[in-house]
Amino acid sequence: MAKMEGLAHIGVFISDMERSKKFYEDVLDFETIWECGVEEKDGTTTDVAFVKNGNLVLELVRTANPQKRQDGWVDHIALAVEDIEGIQKMLEDRGIEFEMDAPVLGANVFPNGAKWLTFRGPDGEHLEVNEVFPY
Repeated sequence: MAKMEGLAHIGVFISDMERSKKFYEDVLDFETIWECGVEEKDGTTTDVAFVKNGNLVLELVRTANPQKRQDGWVDHIALAVEDIEGIQKMLEDRGIEFEMDAPVLGANVFPNGAKWLTFRGPDGEHLEVNEVFPY
């Protein structure tokens, strides 16, 4: 029987493949699991790299002719973490500048609350580290 199994990956349009792979690998501990070129109808090639951390897979996409996308808006990509203060220090040591000085506490977000910090990737993509308190 056919069924949906969950999230496969999130596509993120980027402008420089090597810069983005280096950021996701060196700063956020992702690993590149597959790269390829996709031949487009106009004869150009779209470069694709799938990077993975835990069960999160991002598809980094660099088109030959970047254009403003009209397909919709994704506000941010949240990475699940443990010990958000430790993650904050680790990422600051790796050059990340957060959009706030300390984790935001959302006491009513999830049954027992959550903390989060936001920052930007190399193409301005909005990223978040998020610690959900155990149920």
